[in-house]
Amino acid sequence: IIVAVIDTGIDYTHPELKNNIWINRGETGPWVPKDLASTACRDKSCNGLDNDGNGFINDVAGWDFVNNQPLPFDTHGHGTHIACIISAESSNGLGTTGICPGVSIMPLKYYDTGSNGMNNLQNTVRAIQYAVRMGAHIINYSGGGGEPATAERMAVEEANRKGVLFVAAAGNDGHNNLQAPYFPASYPLDNIIGVASVNQKNQLLSSSNFGIPVHIAAPGLSILSTIPNGKFGMMSGTSQATAFVTGAAALLASQTIGKSPFDFRKIKAWL
Repeated sequence: IIVAVIDTGIDYTHPELKNNIWINRGETGPWVPKDLASTACRDKSCNGLDNDGNGFINDVAGWDFVNNQPLPFDTHGHGTHIACIISAESSNGLGTTGICPGVSIMPLKYYDTGSNGMNNLQNTVRAIQYAVRMGAHIINYSGGGGEPATAERMAVEEANRKGVLFVAAAGNDGHNNLQAPYFPASYPLDNIIGVASVNQKNQLLSSSNFGIPVHIAAPGLSILSTIPNGKFGMMSGTSQATAFVTGAAALLASQTIGKSPFDFRKIKAWL
């Protein structure tokens, strides 16, 4: 099972996550330059070529759409926090265990604090398209906003056609998404699961959006998880709740993969 985490990137060196990072096999393996003296590189991962023809050079472990480069490292913290909730290793003597320990995480960086809203939207669309093309089964997306976007909806629709489950945060505005939709969670598409956040008593957080477009709720208050540079910290919100649902979906899928094709409709029904 491959889970694309479209977020602020991931600290793929973190001890809880480093063994769970998706590897693009089309960009790895032995490579011999025509002129042996021209470079010390002897692997596809460093040869500066688009070996798999997907339009991205040396995208060994996802892509940084903010800076248009490989190795989408997280300098913010949010994406690393999300990835750990989904997939942190178990029984390794460290701080946490993911909902689906060891599931393969595809890091896709769409957001940076220095980017404007339009850039973030464009990066979101490109990241969704990349995830679908490169074989993600589940997309975890913790962002969004109050305005629908045709390009964004089309990208999620393409994910729908390709059988990709799209788990999206319901938003942290404390309002009813039926009256004031929050996108992409509120697009009326079969493959979307919109997620609200609850506390330890299963009570909706005052900050969480709610309403009919929201399908499910999960823990979202003071969640301990990884942050960059090998550290741990707490965050709250529908982002964290979304990661719990993504992890649960991946866990369910991992019990059936190999026995039957991945089917997001079955996963939604089980959840």
